[in-house]
Amino acid sequence: MFTPNNHEPNGSEEISDQEWEIRTGRAIYILQRTLPDFFQVGLVCNVDPTKGPNIVNVSPLECGDVESIYSPKIRLSYTPPVALPSPFPSTLSLEGLPLYMASSAFIRRTMKTLYSDLRVELRKFAIQSPSTSTQINPAAVTHTYLKREKTLFISLSVYGTTRVSGGLGEWQIDSTYTFSPVSGLIHVHTINSIHPTPHQAAYDALRASLSSVFGIGGVGDIRPGELRAVDTEGRTRKVKRGNGR
Repeated sequence: MFTPNNHEPNGSEEISDQEWEIRTGRAIYILQRTLPDFFQVGLVCNVDPTKGPNIVNVSPLECGDVESIYSPKIRLSYTPPVALPSPFPSTLSLEGLPLYMASSAFIRRTMKTLYSDLRVELRKFAIQSPSTSTQINPAAVTHTYLKREKTLFISLSVYGTTRVSGGLGEWQIDSTYTFSPVSGLIHVHTINSIHPTPHQAAYDALRASLSSVFGIGGVGDIRPGELRAVDTEGRTRKVKRGNGR
């Protein structure tokens, strides 16, 4: 959906299997501990190694390459059950850590404006690794690559009280986080489903917010007032801000 066409850093330096397990384990630990407090502290992206195991919330701009749990090139994607009208592609996506963090801040701010007593409840938290029975050609991949396949499935519920009517709002969100086999950082966040499905106005508001933040002043080669729509085949097209559709 939106991607600043900036040049990300070159590939991560090779790390040991032990370091890879440490990084994935740290990310899993941070998500499990902090997602329930999302509306209180925001999205936590790293830890302060000088303070031991304590989780420290930091500014998105302070997420370092070493201690961050997210890849600088993280991709967030969601395919609505009903296709949205043009200019939205069939699969909505955000690419890059700045946009990922900005979108989480937008969601948190908007929800807190519309609802009070917001809380997040983890319903399911499952680590998924390839089974030893999976049909894989041993000659096609290395042993290290097989060991470095890991995803995390998270199902959570969000509750809040509407500020206008006092009614209870409830949403269930299922997501899959995929770890990079190279860096051990989360490089793909796929939203499997959202119930109930967000209204189109939510996507319009998110598009306008990201455009105002990253379109003015330029991110990569995006000019003010432009966003890039990314379809499932990786093709891009420019979307003028203010056209609405």
